[in-house]
Amino acid sequence: MKFAPLTIEEQASTGGFTHRLDFSYRDIPAGIANNTSKVWAAGYLPAVAISDIIIKTELHLTTPFQDASDAAFNSSTLSLGDATTATRLINASEANLNGTEVLNVIPGANSNVIYTAAGQLQLTLNSMAAKSISDIDVGRGYILLSINRAADTARTQATPFGDGNT
Repeated sequence: MKFAPLTIEEQASTGGFTHRLDFSYRDIPAGIANNTSKVWAAGYLPAVAISDIIIKTELHLTTPFQDASDAAFNSSTLSLGDATTATRLINASEANLNGTEVLNVIPGANSNVIYTAAGQLQLTLNSMAAKSISDIDVGRGYILLSINRAADTARTQATPFGDGNT
């Protein structure tokens, strides 16, 4: 799993997204029990500070997830949110090839999320009943985020007739 800022050129070509999270089935650890989800948070995704704004997000599945040896494993959903609301930004989007996978998720309702308290972003992969997500052996995707950091905004705001450093 890799979370990284986009270059200026990438930001322009993606419509203003500032960060990208790449993930694949290889990020799923072995030994997860049936009916259990996996949450990636600190160490994988950034924390958010008071007044940070998540302007928009998009989920794109390059290759839908699946257990190639079990066609009956037909549901695994992805959510993006934070420690208080796991589905704040992307709500349980079906990512499994054997289900009704959604290749591109552009959630319109969950834009311009302003954080009034510090928090931790998190990605959650949920399993269906009686299956272990550790058995998933195919799948890859990425999430684009446009994050306006309060600290960055404060640094770049100049006073009238000022040099921006006061």
